[in-house]
Amino acid sequence: MNYLLLINKENGLGRGYIPNNLVKVKIKTGGDKKIYLEKKTYKQIKKLLKQMNKYFDTEIVIDSGYRPFLYQENLLNDLIKEKGDDAYKSLALPGFSEHQSGLAVDVGFYNNGVYDAKFKVDDYIDEFKWLEENAYKYGFIVRYPKVKEKITGYIYEPWHLRYIGEKAEFLTKHNLTLEEYYEMFVD
Repeated sequence: MNYLLLINKENGLGRGYIPNNLVKVKIKTGGDKKIYLEKKTYKQIKKLLKQMNKYFDTEIVIDSGYRPFLYQENLLNDLIKEKGDDAYKSLALPGFSEHQSGLAVDVGFYNNGVYDAKFKVDDYIDEFKWLEENAYKYGFIVRYPKVKEKITGYIYEPWHLRYIGEKAEFLTKHNLTLEEYYEMFVD
């Protein structure tokens, strides 16, 4: 598995792409959803969440993982009905979503046992700061960081983590997006 795979608005996976090593998430999820992730991504996010949950009163969980092409298509169509063209700033086209790779994880929150389905970023500033500072220790990066919107093509999404493995520390310490890493070292 290429954990550094660049998936963005210009680099897609194709309609029929399905990771061959998906596993079912067996820990608590946002709204008790059935979620699948790439095997190593799942192993590492469990470790990250176990550590993170030691520091906060809120319970941080996996809210989203693998999304098939058709699921992403339905999500986008629903968001377009709600937000019009602004939908494209926060949701990838089908085939161009990192979630289809099984390597992307969105985190969610429970407060006092109640799932916060429509959380606001400002309500979880400390949790997102922790992720920005520590996710790399588990092989993850915050994929769509603040002030990098023009580079990634997406709004700031501190809840969206991407597993990239051992290069996560390098990208985090040098404040690089995956696009910047590719431009500097891969292209």
